[in-house]
Amino acid sequence: MIFKSIKPFAFAVLLGAICGLGNAYLISKLVALQTRIHQSPPIAVIDIVKVVASYPIDAKPEEVEKRIAHTQQSILRLKEAGYLVLDASAVLSAPADIYLNSEVVQQ
Repeated sequence: MIFKSIKPFAFAVLLGAICGLGNAYLISKLVALQTRIHQSPPIAVIDIVKVVASYPIDAKPEEVEKRIAHTQQSILRLKEAGYLVLDASAVLSAPADIYLNSEVVQQ
């Protein structure tokens, strides 16, 4: 008689242990994923060809050099802010919201 009353209890303990182990495993994977996300830098993609193409056609060489220096300073500021800055020619595919347009770079 006592054996019948132990079976449901043992089953509940076993089920609780399995659920607890599964939960611990999933939490450890989630923590590892969150750690990896926090360690990954934000990404900015700049299409240098489009930026240079946005320069005025009749610009003097001094103005072009000034704009190029400003673009390089913008890229440096992004780097110093923790961004991984990539040229669009090196990117096969990326979401549109990580591409910086020429107006943002020239500000």
